Amino acid sequence: MKITVEPFHHEFECEDGETLLKAALRQGLFIRYGCKHGGCGTCKSRLLDGDIDEPPSTFCLSPAEREDDWFLPCVSTPTDDCTIDIGSMGISQEEFLAGDQSREYETRIEINEPLTKDIRRLRLRIVDEDEMKFTAGQFANIQVPGTQHWRPYSMANSPEEKNFLEFIVKIFPEGRFSKLLEDRLNTGDRLQVHGPYGELRIRLSHRNIIMVAGGSGLAPLLSMLNRLAEKGNERPVQFFFGARTNDDLYYIKEIEAVVQTMPVLEFIPVLSDSWPGDWRGETGLVTEALARHRESYRNCDAYLCGPPPMIDAATSLLLERGVRPRNVYFDAFYPATSD
Repeated sequence: MKITVEPFHHEFECEDGETLLKAALRQGLFIRYGCKHGGCGTCKSRLLDGDIDEPPSTFCLSPAEREDDWFLPCVSTPTDDCTIDIGSMGISQEEFLAGDQSREYETRIEINEPLTKDIRRLRLRIVDEDEMKFTAGQFANIQVPGTQHWRPYSMANSPEEKNFLEFIVKIFPEGRFSKLLEDRLNTGDRLQVHGPYGELRIRLSHRNIIMVAGGSGLAPLLSMLNRLAEKGNERPVQFFFGARTNDDLYYIKEIEAVVQTMPVLEFIPVLSDSWPGDWRGETGLVTEALARHRESYRNCDAYLCGPPPMIDAATSLLLERGVRPRNVYFDAFYPATSD
């Protein structure tokens, strides 16, 4: 089947049963992507003509977007000749024709330790001389050792920390990579990492910044906060970090260190299930704390990272209270499939 890509008027062939993204990459073209399974929304494009088979609705596309013919090339296969528009990705024709510029890195485990009962810190040193040049907020794919499967995780460290990649990994009882981290992978072991990917990053703006994290969603926001501090940011930042109990909060000292170097940062931890008698933070769901904190979030940029239900609730609240849809940026954290 023939695929025409706008705004470049470029054509390529897609085989039966092949996803649009796979066909483009196979033929040396570049379409922004990340997870390759419909979980991140990086490759979101618009169908201008033709028909495609796509999976059931994912969190990455709202019902309104689907109604307006937006789709995800990484999980969609054409059933007819198609015309698609990737203009919203912001890539030039030169980048499109140059192909995928992300690359694979060999790394060595420096730290693999628990932060809470179900979250681990994974710190890797890049073995190659070349560093991974990433933007705070981006993610990389880590290969599950002994398989051809990859898992996407956001970098938690600042891009200024050369030759190191730090990840916050949510542990799932039946997760293939989770079991390896808990039982087999040790300091000095090698892991293959491919990246960087993703469009989540701090946008230049005069607006105040609202950040909301839940669980392992802290990772990209912590990277952003460190980068803002390094650049001498003066825009007010309110950061809500939600957890179930006090034992589920982590990296608190690291966040407080950022507050010391960037006084415009207000850190608001939120506990939903239980809390100590001397607790001074917020309680309830993180979105409830967000609602109590301010009546209006007009003239704010919002960055949200965590479980999809939290993203959904926080987005609805922020839009109701004045944030423009185009100023809401998020990464929803999906558990990996069983492959």
